[in-house]
Amino acid sequence: MKIVQSIRLGQPPPEFRNLSIPKMIPALINLVIIVAVVLFLFSLLLGGIKFILSGGNKENTEEAGRQVVNAIIGLVIVFSTWAIISILEQFFGVELTTLSFSSVKF
Repeated sequence: MKIVQSIRLGQPPPEFRNLSIPKMIPALINLVIIVAVVLFLFSLLLGGIKFILSGGNKENTEEAGRQVVNAIIGLVIVFSTWAIISILEQFFGVELTTLSFSSVKF
């Protein structure tokens, strides 16, 4: 009921009042990493199932193997990106996952 009243008054709900770009960017980065890991697990599982169900057919076995390899390559890319972000955070003193500037003085 409060949400409906705040919409009628033209005010955002209390959960969205403190929402800003610096708070959304770290959440977006974390969301992308979580989605990528879920997609990796799904692709790896699907490749494994295809491999098992290939029944010795060389084409299907190779396709399933390629899917598993591609899933692993995708996971390596995601975690390499995460590692690069962590290195940049340490090197420049900027926390990209929380978007706070510890070394910049105003």
